[in-house]
Amino acid sequence: MNPKPIYKILIANRGEIARRIIRTCHKLGIKTVAIFSDADRREAFVKEADEAIALGGNRPDESYLKQDLIIEAAKNAGADAIHPGFGFLSENTDFAQKCAAAGINFIGPHAEAIRLMGDKKTAKQLMAKHEVPVIPGYDGDDQSIKTLSAEAEKIGYPVLLKATAGGGGKGMRVVNEAKEFPSALEAAKREAKAAFGNDSMLLEKYFTSSRHIEFQIFGDQHGNALHLFERDCTIQRRHQKIVEESPSPALDPVTRGRMAHAAVAAAKALNYDNAGTVEFLFAPDQSFYFLEVNTRLQVEHPVTELITGLDLVEWQILVAQGLALPLEQEDIQQKGHALEVRLYAEDPAKDFFPQTGKILDFHCPDHPKIRVDAGIETGSEVGIFYDPMIAKVITHGKDRQESMRLMSYALENTSLVGVTNNIAFLNAIMKHEVFQKGDFDTSFLVKHPIKTPTDPRFLEEALCVTLIYEWQERSKKQPYFRHVPSGWRNNLSMLQKISYKIDQEVYPMEYKRIEAHTLECLLGEKVFTTEIIDKEEDRWIIQINGLRRKWRIFTEGNAYFLHSPSFGAIKINTVPRYPSSESNSGKDDYTAPMPGQIVKVMVQQGDSIKAGDPLVVLSSMKMENTIFAHSEGVIDEVFVEENGMVESDKVLLTLK
Repeated sequence: MNPKPIYKILIANRGEIARRIIRTCHKLGIKTVAIFSDADRREAFVKEADEAIALGGNRPDESYLKQDLIIEAAKNAGADAIHPGFGFLSENTDFAQKCAAAGINFIGPHAEAIRLMGDKKTAKQLMAKHEVPVIPGYDGDDQSIKTLSAEAEKIGYPVLLKATAGGGGKGMRVVNEAKEFPSALEAAKREAKAAFGNDSMLLEKYFTSSRHIEFQIFGDQHGNALHLFERDCTIQRRHQKIVEESPSPALDPVTRGRMAHAAVAAAKALNYDNAGTVEFLFAPDQSFYFLEVNTRLQVEHPVTELITGLDLVEWQILVAQGLALPLEQEDIQQKGHALEVRLYAEDPAKDFFPQTGKILDFHCPDHPKIRVDAGIETGSEVGIFYDPMIAKVITHGKDRQESMRLMSYALENTSLVGVTNNIAFLNAIMKHEVFQKGDFDTSFLVKHPIKTPTDPRFLEEALCVTLIYEWQERSKKQPYFRHVPSGWRNNLSMLQKISYKIDQEVYPMEYKRIEAHTLECLLGEKVFTTEIIDKEEDRWIIQINGLRRKWRIFTEGNAYFLHSPSFGAIKINTVPRYPSSESNSGKDDYTAPMPGQIVKVMVQQGDSIKAGDPLVVLSSMKMENTIFAHSEGVIDEVFVEENGMVESDKVLLTLK
């Protein structure tokens, strides 16, 4: 087989994976072409590619899912190959076939492997034939609710509903008892139809205590197949991974060998010829069961890269050209321990509700054992059209203890302000006793709810920092008598007053100037001598009652966004000196927590409801979120319709 050289690659993706692919291409001397939607026209990956082509539109179906438009863009750019990244078209059989028909090298497995694994029913049947253990369940063609309900009873509750064409937790529901089944099936089918265009379901026995362990596989066009060890992806929310690591703390060498053998058997059953992942459910008794094969590069591939020292994107490009795998199985070793966490624009305190906004600051520590793969940079906009994952932080230590310690250091020193995110939540997981012991399962977050209350010291110091920062900035802007400090009084004992708001709590403060860069700040009965020591680029060094800390401070409108490695991030709003006489409509208004599309309106004017009743289903960032009633009452008015778009804070309905 003669190698088919690649000189230019079009990247049919966006964000951090597009930037990741660009890095390896430039290392190999391969030119890159980015494609981008209107929403992404100013994003980092567009600037970093050698060339970029505008697709138009905002939504994925208007841009990154337009197969013919993308192939035409590749032809016009003179690209030899298309790398699909993950998500979007990466596991689309039709797209892989269209690339081949157009004479463009698809950097992924052959189309038949994608087709076989794209349907969970077919995948399960094929693996069973090749003696890969599979989970008991139902994968028949009869999709009637009567048959599915009966099969669920046979399997025994709890059961797991899974979209046959699904992935990423979409179209998936755990059903604990029979009375929940009809509504869960309806929701799973609706979500699967929207995400994959296919609402067919399969049923599996749900294990209340299990781990999610996957093996990285690689194959080439010469019949070679091997594994690159495991990744433990057990820590999840909404069936989506948020923490990944290798080696798994649950595997002994014998079990690792058995699972690796099964993973390679799966690869050989498919005549696999690129990067892929075989996912397993791992039970407490050391048994394991096939879940699926992801026929693409995984989000968590950096974990494997760090423990093996290999570049998986480079391997993808090599085997796509027809070259053999560069190493034999015995040449690949696990070295040290790697951890990855996913940074999401979401609010963990509100059921991980996705968030939108402008990134005012994104700053990560520069450390040889810390890697950050990010789709964002300072100034980026996080919108409603794409997944809320915005970056990944990966650490590599000599053992698990060092890797966890490095991860806490990395998270505490990462400033991500302007949009609510899960950094503090992830750091709390790293420091949780059960996680540190390594003895957990996929229900970790259910059994051990993670709380991240604000440290009272953080709140107090952040208020003082905000006050002295605002005071200094106000002093700079004085149009007259600049030699006179802001707030000067001829009665030196007279205190100035100001108020701030954190969430819904108002904090009245008093202060007076002591010296040029020093204030005495009063919060209740507490006194804080606050002094600006130095400013290094965007980092302020501020001393409060003799203790110096480093802060990053940013403003937008009347809001201050602060980050300190000692505490984390916080948003503080100024309270107007002369508040408006207008007031909002109060707690009986239900507003959209973020922009999105109305999927379902479950009430109408005049309906009586009670606390906990579902009211509206809102879809944003490819996920459905249900808004529930917080009290009983009667629906006064409904302002939205199904399929309509809403902006953040739009009133959806009112309650009498």
